[in-house]
Amino acid sequence: MLKRLLTFWPRRPERPVDGATYRLCRLRHATLHPGAALWTPGVGGGNLGGGASNALDEAGVGGEVVVGFQSGAREPVHTFAVLAKIEERVPFPDTWNPEGLGASHRYRLSGLARVAIDPASPTHKRVPTVQATLAAARPEDTAPPPPELVELLQALSNLDNAWPDHWLEAFQSLPGASLGQWATTLGWRLSREERLLLFDQPNRIGEVLLSTLDALHLGLAPERRREAVRAQTLTRRTSYMPERSLDVVVDEDGWAIFHPADVHGPDAEGSRVTAVATETAPRPPLEAHFQRGNVIAVKSAPGRRCRVRLTAGDLTSDEAHRQGPETTFRLLVRHGRLFLGGATLLRAGAYMERLEFAEPQQWFDIPNGLYRATVTALEPAQGSESSTQDSDTMTEFTVQLRGESALEDIAAPVSPPEL
Repeated sequence: MLKRLLTFWPRRPERPVDGATYRLCRLRHATLHPGAALWTPGVGGGNLGGGASNALDEAGVGGEVVVGFQSGAREPVHTFAVLAKIEERVPFPDTWNPEGLGASHRYRLSGLARVAIDPASPTHKRVPTVQATLAAARPEDTAPPPPELVELLQALSNLDNAWPDHWLEAFQSLPGASLGQWATTLGWRLSREERLLLFDQPNRIGEVLLSTLDALHLGLAPERRREAVRAQTLTRRTSYMPERSLDVVVDEDGWAIFHPADVHGPDAEGSRVTAVATETAPRPPLEAHFQRGNVIAVKSAPGRRCRVRLTAGDLTSDEAHRQGPETTFRLLVRHGRLFLGGATLLRAGAYMERLEFAEPQQWFDIPNGLYRATVTALEPAQGSESSTQDSDTMTEFTVQLRGESALEDIAAPVSPPEL
């Protein structure tokens, strides 16, 4: 009994020093930023990993733990982390089923400071520990959001909808919160890569929020969802360059990046294709689309899975080491977004609904303008599955986007290259 009472007695916070050892709270499907608060575990993210509940209970309300980010039970804790204070410990709501959440109570954590974890130091005891040192602070964590981001959230909240509870909470709490709180509150909806991107660069929350608007609209009432998705598929406004990886299964013609309105709709120069496809409607050849900057298209083995990374930056060191053949395209963005899919879709005769309502992750937002798009095929990593298997291979490409001033400065291919 005495041990149990001591477990919940508030502990005196300890300040980090180089190589100090802390109790480790493994956190899955979410991140926590300095200056932000997070309830964990929760039904929509912030679930706890092995030993996290014991670590929180032993530290007690008022105590401190290192919150490490983990994408799965067998995945290592990421080297990015945050020192956090335990503010509250409360029972689960009566309507919740805590099974699978990894705890018997909920905890409100507040982020104090960024720390770097020694990757070899996490223990697997009943109460796990880890060695951590203070890391450089990022002013963006506590910076206010730009007015246009607040405007966007308020516009979403005013839609006639059936938003789930976690979005209603976001609508109420985020407008006056810091960027770090935005990234903490919305991060659990994102992929592991996007969450860690925001932990490193919380000022990019606006870009990421815009890129997930399709998924947000799944909270709309059904009668409004179709109209909303159609409108945002047609055009978007963004000032953020993409930094995303998307997957696609190659069809018999390869894979392509394009906007359907450019290659099928009435805006396609030289085309008379309308919303209703006709067999007699003239369609410009693919060579003409390459000249106009409408399409990036690459041939690959049908049925092969491809991962395409779009970036405005350079190749990473790993990509540079695995660099294979490359080719350059003209790319003229007119609608603030583009679609990644099978190249056979380019031969379709109209703006097809199955393309219009495709999975949200097949779209990416990009500022309007002219770009030199360099597509680089990456060699399989040594020792990977991809390097030892001929079938069901994941082929990787990187598309680097550089702004240009004149279309004629960029050579255009005459047919889709095979990389």
